[in-house]
Amino acid sequence: MNDYEHFGIPDGNLRAAEKAGERKRRHPYHTHVPTRKEVATLEPIALRSLLTGWMCHAATEIIPSRTQIFEVREILLTRVDTLDLAGLIAMCDCYIKGE
Repeated sequence: MNDYEHFGIPDGNLRAAEKAGERKRRHPYHTHVPTRKEVATLEPIALRSLLTGWMCHAATEIIPSRTQIFEVREILLTRVDTLDLAGLIAMCDCYIKGE
């Protein structure tokens, strides 16, 4: 698996999300999909912000599927700081269950 891959989101969708994010809106869209490497290495606070944005405020073109969030969760569980990521892992669990 490529560390710099964006969980299967096509490049065209990433570009379309960036364009959507450039438009003036009352509530701006989140337009960044993390790479597998970012999920595996970012500090918990930065990662929480990134994943919350992707799961909760993403532009339509990049809204994650339950399968993609399951893959994120699997990476989080391999990290040495899983205790610091417990809230984020729980958020992934809720997303996967559709809660």
